[in-house]
Amino acid sequence: MLYPYPVPCTQWEDSMSGPKRGRPKKEKPVLAKAPKQFEADEEQGLTEMQTAFVWHYTEGACGQTEAARRAGFSYPANAASRMLNGKDHPKVTKAIRLAQEELREKYAITPQKTGKLLWEISEMAVESGSYNAAVSAIKELNQLAGLTVHRSQNLNINADMKGMSRDDIKQRLAKLMGIEDDYKDNDL
Repeated sequence: MLYPYPVPCTQWEDSMSGPKRGRPKKEKPVLAKAPKQFEADEEQGLTEMQTAFVWHYTEGACGQTEAARRAGFSYPANAASRMLNGKDHPKVTKAIRLAQEELREKYAITPQKTGKLLWEISEMAVESGSYNAAVSAIKELNQLAGLTVHRSQNLNINADMKGMSRDDIKQRLAKLMGIEDDYKDNDL
């Protein structure tokens, strides 16, 4: 029987209410836990929403539109654009630059921080009995301080050694390396 109007298919409805198909969405790791409540930053002249936007943009690991959305702006793309253009809200762009500079200093890799970390690693390794790890950390620390230098030299020699005697090979190597013929046979 043909119906003049669409009839719902119960089989289709049942399959749609069943288990979801496709690949499950992977949860994104939270890099920094956002504060529950942002407060206005009177020192920099920012409102609560602007402070939230600055935090989400610099530490929240998201783009400008998502930062504005998380901060609670009703038109996040437009608000983010105006926050970052430097004309409409110069205090926000200044706060973002300051926050980014603080993060740069906090996570910067400096010789002092690296040396301190390597020293702590070597001490913990000795205490736990992991002497190989301690030696490796001290080796890296010495290299950082410039006490050891890793040098290697590669020589590419295009010579037919089949027709050369042992003395010919020694003379050729001495000539290439710029050294005298003062080494013994057991050095080879």
